[in-house]
Amino acid sequence: MPLSSTSIMRINSMMKRGLATATAKATSTSPKIKVGILLSRIPIIKSELNDLEKHYYEYQSKLEKRLMWTFPAYFYFKKGTVAEHKFLSQQKGPISKKNGIWFPKGIPDIKHGRERSTKQEIKLSNDNTATSPTKDKEHGRDDVNRPVAPNDRITEADRSNDTKSLERQLSRTLYLLLKDKSGIWKFPNFDLSDELKPLHVHAEDELRLLGGDQMHTWSVSATPIGVLQNEENATAEFIVKSHILAGKFELMAQKNDTFKDYAWLTKDEINEYVPKEYFRSTEFLLADN
Repeated sequence: MPLSSTSIMRINSMMKRGLATATAKATSTSPKIKVGILLSRIPIIKSELNDLEKHYYEYQSKLEKRLMWTFPAYFYFKKGTVAEHKFLSQQKGPISKKNGIWFPKGIPDIKHGRERSTKQEIKLSNDNTATSPTKDKEHGRDDVNRPVAPNDRITEADRSNDTKSLERQLSRTLYLLLKDKSGIWKFPNFDLSDELKPLHVHAEDELRLLGGDQMHTWSVSATPIGVLQNEENATAEFIVKSHILAGKFELMAQKNDTFKDYAWLTKDEINEYVPKEYFRSTEFLLADN
C-alpha cells in the first residue's frame, strides 16, 4: 500500500530528529584532542663500563698486545753497524726465562727479543742537540706531546643539582618536564587549536612560544609515538617525539599561563617527580640510559 505524502513527511522528520540526537551524543562523548611533545637531549658521552665490559676490553687489549708484530729493527738498522749497536744499547731487553726462578707474572714468552705478553716499547735517540726545552716550549712542542687529559664526567650542573641545565647527566638521556599551576609535573602538552596543522608541527610551534626560539629541535617522526587517554576529563593526548640539538629552553612567563616551572630529568628522576599512574602510562616511551 503506497504511503501518503503526510506519512512520508512524518518519517523524514523522525529520521532527522534521530540523526540530530546521534550527532549530539557523538559530540558530547568524543574526547578533546591535545598534543604532547617528548623533548629529549640524547647522551653526550658514553656511559661508564660495567664489570663485564671492563673485563672484556681488558682481555681484548692484552690479546692485541700479545698478537701484535715485533718492531722490525733489521729493516731500519743494518746488522753489525754502529747505528744498530746504538739502537740496541738504548733498548731495555726483556727478562729471559731461567730454571729455578719463580716469575710472579708468569714465565716470560720471548720471541725476537721481545716479551710477547706485554706491549713493546721502543726508544729512539734524538740527535738534534741544538734544541732545548725552552725552544721546544716556544714552538709548542710541549703542547703537542702532552698527555691527553679527559674532561671530568661530573659537571658543575651535577654538583649543584641544576635541573634547568642541559650540562648535567651527560651519559644519560634528559627529558623536558613542566609543572603546571596545580603543582603536577608532566611532559609539555597543548590544546589542538588548528586541526589542519600536523600534530608534530603544532607541537613544535607551541613549544617555541612556550620556551623561546633560542633552541634547535628535530622531530623524529610525524606519527605520534603514544596516546594518553583521560576518561574523567574526556581528553586524548597524542605524544610526538623530538630531540633538542642546540640552544636552551627558557620558560616565557609573559606568553604562558599554564606552566610555572620546568626541569630536565632522567627516567629515574621522572619517576620521583610525576604521579605514579602518569609514569606507568609513559614509562615505555623513556630510554633507560
